[in-house]
Amino acid sequence: MPVLVVTVPSSARAASQADLSSASGDRLVMALESGQDAQGVIDAVVAADGRADDRQFGAVVLGGGGAGWSGADNLDVSVDRRSTDMVFGAHWNILVSGAVVDDAIAAFEAAEDELADRLLAGLLAGADARGDSRCGDQTATAAALLVARPADSIYAHTDGSVFGVDPDETPMPAVFVSVLVGRDGDRAPDHLAAEWANADRDAPSIVIRQVDDGADVAASRLTLIAIVVLVVLVAGVVVLLVTAGWMWRRRRGAAAETARAAREPRT
Repeated sequence: MPVLVVTVPSSARAASQADLSSASGDRLVMALESGQDAQGVIDAVVAADGRADDRQFGAVVLGGGGAGWSGADNLDVSVDRRSTDMVFGAHWNILVSGAVVDDAIAAFEAAEDELADRLLAGLLAGADARGDSRCGDQTATAAALLVARPADSIYAHTDGSVFGVDPDETPMPAVFVSVLVGRDGDRAPDHLAAEWANADRDAPSIVIRQVDDGADVAASRLTLIAIVVLVVLVAGVVVLLVTAGWMWRRRRGAAAETARAAREPRT
């Protein structure tokens, strides 16, 4: 499931998922930069969205707590919760059970490592609780780990498909590790953990985007569908142009015949 991740370095983090809107990223950034607390951010984004009941939002603001929103039309099990100290938030829908979120928060709070390691611990705990109900034992086909430092640029993107973020053209946070795997393969969170374990922690930034061959299948199907739709549209335009041309010629011929008849002497 694609997730929109928003980071405003030195101040706040936010995310949106479920039925994503292309406008949510800009709305979250504007609300986060306005200096509101987390609840104010969520209230502003929900109020600006005409279909908020289809979406989930979460925000954590330094010194401003945490807040979330799960729309009434999200599919069960739909949960959004925060850690006791409001520095960690988790929200998901179409889960096997609420234990996915509860276990993720508990693992984050119990971990004592760096932030990235604590976040990964939460993600793996959620997967161990069986994660997304649509993925069976695989629990998830996409997973990502992002950590922004104070000097980083604002980031507001989703990377849930092979057509996602291009690290060569997008300002990235200091830590960006994203993996996409094929259906019925290994768990995406496990792939993510392996990539993180092999990363150079001493590097000024860590940017890893791993796309397995199987993850291309769904994207290829979408591309084929898009091509078919385009061909149908072009064929439709051609038919319209041919029909319009035929009708124009017919009317022109009828007009010429009428003009000739008017010029002929009457008997």
